[in-house]
Amino acid sequence: MQVIAFALSTNKYVKAGLLNGGLTCGKYFNMLERTTNREWCTIPILPCVSVVETLDFWEMLGYSITYKQTRPYQYGVVERGGYALHFGYIKGMDKHANGYTGCLVTVQDAAAVYKEFTDRFKQHTGKVPHAGIPRISRMKPGATRFTLTDASGNSVIFVSYGEQDQQNWEDADNRDQSRMKKALAVAKRFRDYKNDDNMAAQTLDVALKHRDGENRFEVAEVAVMRIELADVMNDKEKIAECDVILQQLDLKEDELLSIRDKHKTAKRNFQPPN
Repeated sequence: MQVIAFALSTNKYVKAGLLNGGLTCGKYFNMLERTTNREWCTIPILPCVSVVETLDFWEMLGYSITYKQTRPYQYGVVERGGYALHFGYIKGMDKHANGYTGCLVTVQDAAAVYKEFTDRFKQHTGKVPHAGIPRISRMKPGATRFTLTDASGNSVIFVSYGEQDQQNWEDADNRDQSRMKKALAVAKRFRDYKNDDNMAAQTLDVALKHRDGENRFEVAEVAVMRIELADVMNDKEKIAECDVILQQLDLKEDELLSIRDKHKTAKRNFQPPN
């Protein structure tokens, strides 16, 4: 596990493309491989509303508290995988308004870390929080990253080592693909890299409006992904609309179940034609 710090607004990073694609883990570690001397190590110092509350949160997720001070000022450190996160108390800090601080944590398998974190959330809180503070973003099959927002509103992005994270980002820029595949890639970029479900949904809606003549399996995949987003948004009308589209595609049940399994979405009430 390696920790990479950033100090600007996460929103600014999204716009600049530095964190969400412009400087993905693949590019970052290619840069590291060209460096022969790695004697320096950068450690982020993140703000917090309470050192005690923040350290307890990270300990719940499996980190070890290695330093804790409450007087004369609050400061704390948690460690895991040989790397540390440092936290300093900021008087008057509003965690709900904190959209400016965070860091990037690279791991061997982000999906495995995600599963562990969600299991720990369930064990300690009885649920997996996808909204509010703290929260954890949804991570879909094939994704290489997720965002954990801690008890002080810091956005900590966990990303898998390797080139796949970069490849997933670049898929949206590939012009040599069908309309449906392009829409899926762009929607995944919005959903997985920018945590923007609304733009992901809009992208898929436009594609479905132009589905005539497109590969029916690709249309089904777009509709299934749109259902997943609609379910998160509690948009029952859109779910029903996409269910109708799926029925019109004349897919066999096992074909549709395979697509749903790819996106880990629940089976709807209707039965596709045989």
